[in-house]
Order: sequence, then structure tokens, then C-alpha cells
Amino acid sequence: MPKFIKKKEIKIPAPLTLREFHKKRNKVLVVRETGGLGDMLIHRMMFEDFKKLMPEAEITLACRSTYFPVMEGHPHIDHLADCMKIEPLDWIVHYNTTSACTRYEIGMAPFSGLHRSDIWAQHCGVFLHNHNMHLTITEEMKEEGKRLVGEIWDGKSPKVLFCPISAMKVKDLLPHQMNPVIDHLRSKGCFVFSTHKYPIPELHEINVPVIYNISFAQWMGVVNEADYVITVDTSHFHLAGELKKPLVGIFTFADGKVYGKYFDFFLVQKHRDDGWDCGPCYNWANCHKGKGVPKPCLTEITAEEIIQAVDKMFQRWPY
Repeated sequence: MPKFIKKKEIKIPAPLTLREFHKKRNKVLVVRETGGLGDMLIHRMMFEDFKKLMPEAEITLACRSTYFPVMEGHPHIDHLADCMKIEPLDWIVHYNTTSACTRYEIGMAPFSGLHRSDIWAQHCGVFLHNHNMHLTITEEMKEEGKRLVGEIWDGKSPKVLFCPISAMKVKDLLPHQMNPVIDHLRSKGCFVFSTHKYPIPELHEINVPVIYNISFAQWMGVVNEADYVITVDTSHFHLAGELKKPLVGIFTFADGKVYGKYFDFFLVQKHRDDGWDCGPCYNWANCHKGKGVPKPCLTEITAEEIIQAVDKMFQRWPY
């Protein structure tokens, strides 16, 4: 007996009346259906130019409600909405940025020259002239950061936030890379600590305290409290860059010169511009040098290269 597949019902919007069009004509929806945290911070760079182009527009950003704490307070975002609960067809003009970067970066790789904020903005038909996150660290966040760091700090040494672990294992530093860096920082009289979503066993073994299981607001306060930041390609990099912290960024398959083009920092990366024959390629999943993890773009970074960048950071921003 033949099986019949029920056709999915498609919602066809009813024609707008003139009254409805007049009410909705300046309402714009931007949808981001996924994270991560760093990408949400970068999204904040888009909206200043949106408002300069359309001062009368009412802009709604729809994202996962989990990320509301890092998106609140933007002077050019009128409303935040839960992307799981909205109907884009309720807006005349709506854009979905969720997969725009993947299409561009893989399509243009290895020469993906646009910053992610520019990719998303151009997907919406806007060319950015400003790249300000308009991120405010409130006094409450600052005090909470001081409290959390103060509970582990020795009270006198420069506070160096060292973040060797990302949400993607392919970016994580290996013990033979991170341990000499920590030893070098300690030899210079620095207090080294970290923060992450979870405990970091590799750091626990060498007595580096890790602040974890905290809210986004607390996390922003902790990063704000650091005197220096050394981090792999993760959200810490983007937050520290926006806060203008003395910064070292360690990158693998994604181009750090592109991701950090609007920040002032020292880059550690195996890069074609410096004679490396491989990348960055953006396409780590199909790396032609090996199918396993970690990849050469990580393993060929030496601790000495990171230490050199750290020393340059201290020379530029002495403590």
C-alpha cells in the first residue's frame, strides 16, 4: 500500500494594508540563530552604521536568549528578541546572518579578507565605516571582577589573564606550549590566572587558578580586571581587544590578521605572509596535512614565539 507524505504547510503572509505598511516600514530585524560568544560580541560592531544610514529605523536583534547579557545596552539596538520565538515574516525587512560567515570564509579561503562584522553587514547591504562594539562595563561588573580576581590575586603583581583553551579543541594550546609561557610570566613577577566555562586540568596541575562557572556579566568584569591578556582565538580575544587591553592573540586556521584588524595587539600565528607554506586556510576539517587533531597550524607554533610576543607586549605597555 503506498505511503503518503504529508506536505509541510507553508505560511503565506497576507497582503499588508497601507496602515500596516506605514507601521512596519522602518522596522528592521537581524537574526542570529547560533553563538558563539565571540561572534555575538562582533555583531555589536554592525549597528552604529545601520543607525547612521537609517536614523529612523527601529532595529531588532533576534538571538539566543542566553546571549542577551552580552548584547544589552547597545545604543543602536532598539530591541532584543529570542530568535526561537519570533516570526521573521512579521517584519518587512529581515536578514539572517547565521551562515553568512561560513559561506564567505570557506568560499574565499584561504584569502578571506573581510572581518566578520563586515561580512554580516554586507550580507545586510551595509558597508561599515565604524567598528565600535559600544560595550559598557558597568560599575557593578567592575566591582564583581575585582572581587573574583581579588580572591586569588596576591595583591601586588601585574595580573595576566592567560586563556589557552577555546570551545574548539583544534585551537587549544598544548602543555609544551603553555607551560614555558607561564614559567616566563612568573619569572617576570606576574600573577597568572585564567577563566573558562569549566575547570582546566592542565592549568590546575601547575597551580594556575581558573575562574569558572560564572555569568557573562561576571566574565566581562574579570577580563576588565586583567592588566594583560594572552589568549587563543576565542571570545576573550574579542572582549580584550574592545577593552583595549594589552593583548597577545594566538591563532591557528583562521587568519588573525583579519580577525584582529580592528584591534591593537601582537599576533602569534603560522602565516603565509611570514613564509609559511600552508595557511591560514580556514578549512581545518579538511586539512591536507593530516586528518587528526591537533593540526600543524597549532603544533608548529613554538613556546618561544609566544614568549617573544609576550615580551613585545610588555615593552610596548610596561607595568
